[in-house]
Amino acid sequence: MSLAKIIASIILVVSPAVIASTQQTLTANAPLAQQLPLPPLQLIKTYPQGAVIELNNAQALMTEFNQKNYQLESVINSRQLPPYFVENLPANLNDLPVQQKISLFIRLLLPTIKAVNQQILTVRSQVIKLAQKPKSQWSAAEQDWLQGLFDSYVVKSTRIDDLLLQLDIVPSGMVLAQAIDESGWGSSYFAVAGNNLYGEHLSASGGEYLTTPGGRVKVAAFANLYQSTASYMHNLNTTLAYQELRLLRKQLRAQDKLNGEELVQALTHYSTRGEAYVDNLRALIKLHGLDDFNAAKLTDTASIRYRFSTQVK
Repeated sequence: MSLAKIIASIILVVSPAVIASTQQTLTANAPLAQQLPLPPLQLIKTYPQGAVIELNNAQALMTEFNQKNYQLESVINSRQLPPYFVENLPANLNDLPVQQKISLFIRLLLPTIKAVNQQILTVRSQVIKLAQKPKSQWSAAEQDWLQGLFDSYVVKSTRIDDLLLQLDIVPSGMVLAQAIDESGWGSSYFAVAGNNLYGEHLSASGGEYLTTPGGRVKVAAFANLYQSTASYMHNLNTTLAYQELRLLRKQLRAQDKLNGEELVQALTHYSTRGEAYVDNLRALIKLHGLDDFNAAKLTDTASIRYRFSTQVK
């Protein structure tokens, strides 16, 4: 995992005060709150209701997926993704043969990536819908909700277009590539012990963390893979160092070309490796066909959550 990131690129979570303020506002307007979605980082319940299955190792998860016919080829062909959410990583992914490890890592992370992006799109759609109404028709709850989004996404203007520039998805292919690179296919200490797949350091606002040997670097730790993925996307959507990425994303969206291979070119600031980092991400996307999963959508079938009880020592 690449721990040496430029300081400007390290923003992990929205301020707890902003989260509390937004949730209090929505609680005070309970009926409308049900219609006003929250961004991923502010969700209290990150996973849908469903069965929870505890497992001990990577082989057990692979058996589960195979028995349920959850295969990457079928996801690509059908563009349908079963809602099988893996909360944390097994400690022994590296014990699997290489091709099995590659397939399992992509399968265990992809539904979570889709869920985070889906929540972002839900909020984005609601903002667009609200913007189509005259401001004089906005309710107090809608105004408070929108202001909460401006605060959460660190948008200092009051222009909806500026908010939408930052309130957008990250292509699945790019997310997978960065998770692969930063976590060593889910085998790094910080990924297994702290659900940190994306090499994020501890933010100035604090939170749970792990440390590198000697304690010189504090690395963010998360409750589950959903929170880790949501934090990573929030980082890309709010940090000044990624303004170029957001502008490129807007351009690619307008051209209907939003994919990981195109967007990674704006990630030179994510790692001190610069262009070499971008080249590696692009190679991962091409080699493993990671952009092939961009069009897949979560099905509305019963969800299952998998949780590993074993942790790295």
